[in-house]
Amino acid sequence: MPEFRLRRALPEDLAGAVAVWERARWDARQPRLVERTKYSHADNLRHFRDVVMRDNEVWLAVEANAIVGLLALGEHEIDQLHVEPRCQRRGVGTALLDRAKQLSPEGLSLFTHQGNEQARAFYERHGFRPVAFGVSPPPESEPDVKYAWEPSGTS
Repeated sequence: MPEFRLRRALPEDLAGAVAVWERARWDARQPRLVERTKYSHADNLRHFRDVVMRDNEVWLAVEANAIVGLLALGEHEIDQLHVEPRCQRRGVGTALLDRAKQLSPEGLSLFTHQGNEQARAFYERHGFRPVAFGVSPPPESEPDVKYAWEPSGTS
């Protein structure tokens, strides 16, 4: 099995990171949301460059010089965690999530869509618990769930 490594994202990683994000969203059975919001590839590049990479610490999983996963970590919050669909179930997401826990040992939170059963099961397997249900802000306006993780021994 090929091996991957984790490293901090560089500005030149933008296109590769966005490509993984786009494929992972489509694979997560969110094509209706992707179609409804009508964001172009250029819009996604701009959003990652001007928001995600500016406001978060971005980590990549890289295998043979190809980006196979990404983590965007804000202050105690996971903003993005996506894995290339062909690389899922190989430990990439777990490694990125473990990195987030190492960088935020006092706890983490994140949001995902209520209908994203694969992501919800993944987070719950890794100790995250649902703490609130609501609706994501426009333009998504989709039912979402907030998850929280606290290290063992905290209340």
